[in-house]
Amino acid sequence: MKNVYIKYILILTVIGMAGVSKAQQDPYYTHFKFLKQSFNPASVGERDDLICVNGVWHSQWRNYNDETPVDRRTGNVNPDAQIQENVAPTTYALNISGQITSNEGKNKLGAVGISVYDDELGFMKSTTARLQAALFIPVQGNFGRLAIGPELGFYQFGFVDPKFYPRDPNDPKVPKTGSNDVNFDLGFGAFYKQRRLGPVEDFYAGLSMSHLTAPAYDLTSTQDVIITFNQERHWYVLAGGTYPLNNPSLELEPSVLIKYRAKFQVDLNTTILWNETARAGIGYRQWGNIDAVSVLLGYVWKNITVGYSYDITLSTVRTVSDGTHEFMVAYCFGLPSIEPPTPIYKRGTRHL
Repeated sequence: MKNVYIKYILILTVIGMAGVSKAQQDPYYTHFKFLKQSFNPASVGERDDLICVNGVWHSQWRNYNDETPVDRRTGNVNPDAQIQENVAPTTYALNISGQITSNEGKNKLGAVGISVYDDELGFMKSTTARLQAALFIPVQGNFGRLAIGPELGFYQFGFVDPKFYPRDPNDPKVPKTGSNDVNFDLGFGAFYKQRRLGPVEDFYAGLSMSHLTAPAYDLTSTQDVIITFNQERHWYVLAGGTYPLNNPSLELEPSVLIKYRAKFQVDLNTTILWNETARAGIGYRQWGNIDAVSVLLGYVWKNITVGYSYDITLSTVRTVSDGTHEFMVAYCFGLPSIEPPTPIYKRGTRHL
């Protein structure tokens, strides 16, 4: 009975947070349902008896340039406008996780994983590496499973070759050289899985928070002036599953991710999986106002899943960008089982 209460408390928490989820410092991913480990440490070891590796390349607002066509002091058009090309956000991420078992793999105790990412936005860059772990709590005789666990690691933030064009060229708070700072990073999450919830199969829901310590990063600017950047805590609420359609070859895969820092951001994805092989769908992102609509395509071959998405920007950024591209690859494999050696029986001479 206690496990049943745990399940409903988590589900109610997810529903409650859905009514309240603020802008982001962490990177975002259109394929978020395949990259849960990037924002929820308790999702490690999600697939039973398999070690899973997934990676993503996210190129946001392609061809976005830092243009200065207007003189900021006079307001007049500058015919010799200075342009910095390719300052749009670019993110690389990699996740690895596997389960911890006992009694020849019959009892699944938990899971461990490693998550890293490199995120560059203009002249600012952040890099993080985190060790993650989760404890499994069986629910309803293994019909469902609650996982809770932390992540800890290091987060590096700073400027890389900052070619800013300030109003005042002598402003000491505008950096002219690279600088970075490193801090300890801590997060926590809860993740629930159930084989079936009403008509939905393989239901999952999660709640997590990153950057619990909310560290401050001190970067050295010109004239030894210190610029401080505060890392904010981020909340994440995730839910999704698989909905079988009347056609046995088709499955609907809805998912939602709600993020909160200074304001709510909502990501909605719906894909259709055909014959457990080809995948296609659409996504929608709301960030204050309408941010983007996404087209998602994917393919599954044995234990390899690949995905591509193109985000059609709907905000005013669309006037200077041709959209966002994202490629995702996931691979899961099992460790080779070690069969016990066949016993060799030898008889003594009296039995011959």
